[in-house]
Amino acid sequence: MALIPGMENISINFAGYISQIMYYTGIILASGFSLGILYFIYYISSFRIKATIFPLYGSGKDGIFSVGLPKGNKVKWVNKKTAWRSLFPLFNRIDREPFDNEYIYPGRRIYVFSLNDEWSPGRININLTENQIRAEINPVPHYIRNWQALTHKKIQQEFSQQTFWEQNKMFIMTVICVLICCVLCGITVYFTYKFATGGFETSSYLANAINNFGNIPSKGG
Repeated sequence: MALIPGMENISINFAGYISQIMYYTGIILASGFSLGILYFIYYISSFRIKATIFPLYGSGKDGIFSVGLPKGNKVKWVNKKTAWRSLFPLFNRIDREPFDNEYIYPGRRIYVFSLNDEWSPGRININLTENQIRAEINPVPHYIRNWQALTHKKIQQEFSQQTFWEQNKMFIMTVICVLICCVLCGITVYFTYKFATGGFETSSYLANAINNFGNIPSKGG
C-alpha cells in the first residue's frame, strides 16, 4: 500500500484561528471604545457657555418664589444659532430660548432662573444702599409663552411633514441590527460546531482517501 510521506497522522488545529479571531475582535472593540471616548470629549467641549442655574419653587402668588441651591450646567448654540441646547441631561433634545447678548456676561457665563424647566435670564443689579454698593441677581421678565407657542408650532409642522420612514426609522434600524447580530451569532455557532466536531471527522476521511490513493485493487480479487 502506497502512502504519501508525511500524511500518516493528520490533525488540524483550529485553536490558532480562534485566537486570531479573538485578537482582531479585541482590537475592533478597543478601537470603537477609543472612538467613543473621543466623541464624548468632543461633545462635552462643544458646550462653551457656562450656566449657573437657580431653580425656583412655589406657586408664584404675588410673584414670590423660593430659590433652591444653584446648579451648574453648560449650553451651546444649535439650529443655526436659533436655540440653545443644555449639556445636562446628557444627549437631550430640548431646544431652549437663547438669551440676549446683554445677559451673556464676560467669560461666556450666564445666570439662569429655572421655573418648570423653563429658563429666564438673570440680570445683575448693582445698587447703592446704606453707603455700600450691593449687587444682586434678579430674574428678567421673559416671553416664555411666545417661545413655547413657537416651539409647539415648529413641532407640529415637523410632525406633519414626517414620512413613515422618518417616524419609524429608529425602530426599523434597531430591528435590522438585532437580526444582523442573530445571523452573525448563528454563523459563528455553525462554524464552531462544524470545525470542532465534523471538521476533524472530515479531515480523517480526507487523510484516508489520500492514503488509499495509490492502492490499485487487483482484478483477481
